[in-house]
Amino acid sequence: MGKAKESSITANASEDQTTELINRLSKSVIQHQVCWQVFPAEDIVRDRIQKIGFNLELYGIHYHSAHTPYPGCDECVKVYKDLRDIAEWILPKEERKSWYEIEFFHGEIGYTGLRYFRPEITLRVEIRHREGYFDQIDECEIRCLTEMIEKLSMLGAKKEKWS
Repeated sequence: MGKAKESSITANASEDQTTELINRLSKSVIQHQVCWQVFPAEDIVRDRIQKIGFNLELYGIHYHSAHTPYPGCDECVKVYKDLRDIAEWILPKEERKSWYEIEFFHGEIGYTGLRYFRPEITLRVEIRHREGYFDQIDECEIRCLTEMIEKLSMLGAKKEKWS
């Protein structure tokens, strides 16, 4: 009886931690107006361009910047850290036929007309085959991407631009 009660308490603590994490990540999404886009990863295979995976990009802005954003400033690092926390949370936890890589921080600020030239930090998640790197996109990569997008939507991130 003691074991059942203990595992129930552990399960509740785990649920509470998960809820707390989701709330923290959702707050970061709002603060940084996180948006996302997907691009196919392409390479030349047998003299033809072939889609071999996906690049899921997350974009975030400084939160109430005290100064004009400049590349690599402390606030850029904070935005990148929050984007990385989001990216790590959306990744599948079990090993699959696909692998994922979160690109390191470049310290750059990007601007795009799609998001009204707002100064933003970009984080890229690469989704590729674990074996057969140059193979065409398969159902595992599509499934992983779909799950990541669902989790981003759950946190309140917007496709392409903040609205």
